[in-house]
Amino acid sequence: MNAPAMIHSPIDRLTSWFRRGEIEQLLDPDRRATRRLRYEQIGAFLFKHDLEPNSVNYDFAARFLGGSDARLMRVAREMLGDCETVSEIDIERIVERCAEPDKADQLGALARELEGKVSECLAAVGDSAISTTAYSSALDAAADQLSSEPAEAYRRLLEVTLEVAETTRKIGGRLERTRRDTRRLRADLNRATRAAEEDHLTGLPNRRGFFAQLEKAAADQAAGPITLALCDIDNFKAINDGHGHETGDRVLRFVSQLLRKQLDPDVLVGRYGGEEFVCMFRGVTVEAAAEMLDDARIALGQRTLRDQSSGVAIGTVTFSAGVAAVETDTAATLKRADDLLYAAKRQGKDLVLTVEG
Repeated sequence: MNAPAMIHSPIDRLTSWFRRGEIEQLLDPDRRATRRLRYEQIGAFLFKHDLEPNSVNYDFAARFLGGSDARLMRVAREMLGDCETVSEIDIERIVERCAEPDKADQLGALARELEGKVSECLAAVGDSAISTTAYSSALDAAADQLSSEPAEAYRRLLEVTLEVAETTRKIGGRLERTRRDTRRLRADLNRATRAAEEDHLTGLPNRRGFFAQLEKAAADQAAGPITLALCDIDNFKAINDGHGHETGDRVLRFVSQLLRKQLDPDVLVGRYGGEEFVCMFRGVTVEAAAEMLDDARIALGQRTLRDQSSGVAIGTVTFSAGVAAVETDTAATLKRADDLLYAAKRQGKDLVLTVEG
């Protein structure tokens, strides 16, 4: 992957440091102290994570510690989860993701373009109405003229008819082009919406996509009871630390596929973030949902996974889960499921809980 910042020569870097020192002398004491503290924080960050002090890592540390780059912070949280260490590979992946066009911006641009095409279509229809009104007025005038000046009336009728035919042809062309553009934009918008609501790693709905469907289900009075579950892979940090993040990603994909296959086809499984998954059971009680999840937990525990790159056994992968019924407040339901999940962790992990004991 190409580095997002230019790699300068040692002389350039040395000169920049000298210049930085000259600039610091011109700053007031408070600003100099703030800058020095930031350099110390960046240095400590690089040292803590055993990162080379190159421009890519330095830039990432500055943006990460500064906290003002909301997109970088969001992507870092999604990709690192609860990991306490950051590798150069992690930084490359985060920077690469941040370099991608923002999906929300893409959706907004497509929606605005589609709105413009609809306006064009309405304008063409308006022009057609104006042309029809003008033609009707010309016909009325020609009819009044027929008895006194039939030749002139016929000439005017022919002229107006030809004008209307040409105007109609142009408006038809505009409408056809607008229809084609609108169909293309709608397809692009649908694809962009799916991309914005899909987790790039697992192919599951991401948090945004999941909660969009949850809100629709909660608004459907005929859907029956709705149950939510939060699932978290146990000891996932040890997998990342022991086998690397690529292996961790493969484990995430494996667990996501297992949940999707083991649970009922009507169960919506989404990636909540990090190593957490969220499940929505429509028309299913808490007890029935917990039983389904427990079967999936047992099926996962019967599999022994291996690191594909080294062949070393990862061992048994398990998950814990908390299950709660949706009542009126989905946020409160998620909080209950989250509390139950962490109660399961405290009770030894590899457990599905519906009531905290």
